[in-house]
Amino acid sequence: MSRLPSLRSVDIGEAARRVGVSPAALRLYEKRGLVPKASRTPNGYRQYTHEDLQRARLVRRARRAGLSLQQIARAMGREGDRTCLHALLRAHLDQLEGERKRIERLQRHLRRWIVVPRREA
Repeated sequence: MSRLPSLRSVDIGEAARRVGVSPAALRLYEKRGLVPKASRTPNGYRQYTHEDLQRARLVRRARRAGLSLQQIARAMGREGDRTCLHALLRAHLDQLEGERKRIERLQRHLRRWIVVPRREA
């Protein structure tokens, strides 16, 4: 169900600028159900409310944190989406921490290997 545009709604260009994404990204978020379907003006232009912009900012922040749109959609599609999204971010952070430790071990190994004098054959 489409919502009626309010006096405080903004068009897609302004909404995208305020959120920090492209208009195409905002349309994709809408298509994937990450933000509510935008209301339309009589001439068909999308209009976004303050609440829509807040939700789009949350999606943008989750994307910049490394989550896929699919992961975000699953998290936000559940009751208490901020709690679920927080748990997903915690799991992602733990995964990144494990990857960081693996890379540090590899760096130490490579440094030792470089320092060891090469034997002549």
